[in-house]
Amino acid sequence: MSARLRSPVRDKRIINLAAEIAETKDRGVPALLLNLREILASAPKGTKDGIRVRNECWEFNILQVLVLVLKQDFSIVDGDWQTAAALAAILSQICLGIDLDEKSQKSKFSNEFLPEAVSNLFLITRRIQARHSYIPDRPSLQKDRQRLMMCYKGVLESVAQITYGYPELASTVLECPWLLQLLISDDPSTVSGIMELLPKILRCNKNVMQDIDKKLKFSIMDELIYKLSVNTDATIASAATKCVLKICDIHKPMIDVVCSRYKGLKFILTKWDNAGFGRDLRELMMMLQAGNAKQAESERFARAATVIQTIWRGFIARKKLQKANKAFSKFQNTYRRKQRIMGKRKEEAKVAMELERRLKLNRQKIMREFKEKQLHTIEILPAAHVEKYMQNEQIQAAVKIQRIWRGHNCRQSIDQRKVLIQRYKAAIILQRGVRKWLEKVRKKRERFQFTIKPPGLTENRRVELQQKITQYREENPPQYSKREDLEKVHKKAAEMLQRHYVTLKSTREKHAHREALLARLDTDSELLSLAPPLKDAREKDIEMYSSNLLPIATKARTDHIETLRLLRQPWWKKLRDDLQDQEYEEEDYILF
Repeated sequence: MSARLRSPVRDKRIINLAAEIAETKDRGVPALLLNLREILASAPKGTKDGIRVRNECWEFNILQVLVLVLKQDFSIVDGDWQTAAALAAILSQICLGIDLDEKSQKSKFSNEFLPEAVSNLFLITRRIQARHSYIPDRPSLQKDRQRLMMCYKGVLESVAQITYGYPELASTVLECPWLLQLLISDDPSTVSGIMELLPKILRCNKNVMQDIDKKLKFSIMDELIYKLSVNTDATIASAATKCVLKICDIHKPMIDVVCSRYKGLKFILTKWDNAGFGRDLRELMMMLQAGNAKQAESERFARAATVIQTIWRGFIARKKLQKANKAFSKFQNTYRRKQRIMGKRKEEAKVAMELERRLKLNRQKIMREFKEKQLHTIEILPAAHVEKYMQNEQIQAAVKIQRIWRGHNCRQSIDQRKVLIQRYKAAIILQRGVRKWLEKVRKKRERFQFTIKPPGLTENRRVELQQKITQYREENPPQYSKREDLEKVHKKAAEMLQRHYVTLKSTREKHAHREALLARLDTDSELLSLAPPLKDAREKDIEMYSSNLLPIATKARTDHIETLRLLRQPWWKKLRDDLQDQEYEEEDYILF
């Protein structure tokens, strides 16, 4: 459903507010209109309820009353100029979210109501500006001046918001006489607010400079150039420069006017060097040096191309520098890592050489001590025993050499032995796997052995059956006289015999399975018939009547739970279960 459709339900808050406004005196109306803030907060802009509430404000003439109230002198109203700023904000909220259905109402709203609302808002700003300039600039009165300035900027922001929503109002805003009066003022604070408003208005409607009178254009531009020339405040000069640039940007013929009408401006602008808005100042100086709109446009494009090229080249240079930094960092890390590795290797080699030197010295020391001990022993021994001692020493040395050599030989061949052991283990694993596979194949083949001869066919039975076949052939000789019939019968018999041989194994397996099941049932029935009473049951009997099969255990558990459930039920439910069991038994009997 479209948001334009009117809801038959009216907002009681709007109705009550309209009734109270009608019954209240003029001084009390602003305080009542402040209640619209809560109503608008509960119905946001753009929603169905928000559109309905704003339309009802128009239908009940609350908007018209709000615009008329703005003409009052709020210095005698409760809340002072803060009430005026709040009412201006409420007016902008309602105007931006309203959506009227009738064409006549829309025309009246756009052509009559909105211009009057803008005029009244500027009237409020003019009164606030007058009040602000009346208060002396003293430290004790700074709070009052700041409060008035906040209200002043709030009202101007409401004008900008309304212009954003209705761009066709831009010419009305610029043609309002109060705007030029506020711009002509010498108060820096109020003038800066108007200069901040001008770019916003020009941004809303870029064709607004073509719609307003030529005299008004020159008046606005004259005042801006006057602020640049005479004023000593850098913030005012910066705002005036931005306004001039914005006007020349959206209205190119104004460039020729500025260059021809204000020829000495270029020299005046030099006093604002290093004032904090050098970028805008340079752009204005370049525009004045160009002399006309076409040259200024071409120079602007050239500067834009230069800026783009500068940014692009800077980006490429930064990318290359970033890659170079990464490459140098990687090279340095690699070089340092190699240096560390080489240093570590040198240190390890140095330690190894020192260890080898110590081991060599230790071996020399041991050898020297051994020789000294041997000489000392020879000196002690008698001459007859020296030869025998030397022979024993030689034998011990030979044994020791042999032991060391055998150990070395074993250590050298241990890798080959490991490989042989692995191969031996792998061969064992393979053989074990092959044997298991062959055993499975053999068991699969021997799982069910059968012969083509039917079970129970003895020699006497075979002779008896052969006699019956011979007797049947004699009594019923074949009736076929043609060869084709005989071949057909022979083919049919061969197919039946082949089908018999194909299904013979499965048939015998099923028969053996049935026989096994019957034998098992006979065994289980015999066990159940010989089962002792529960009071005489022992662990041996429990093991005998227990089953490890999961289906049987599950069925037993289910039956046990069902039996316990029946035992816990009252007697009248058991009667119904007995009747159902009896009916099931009768049905089984009938089916059987």
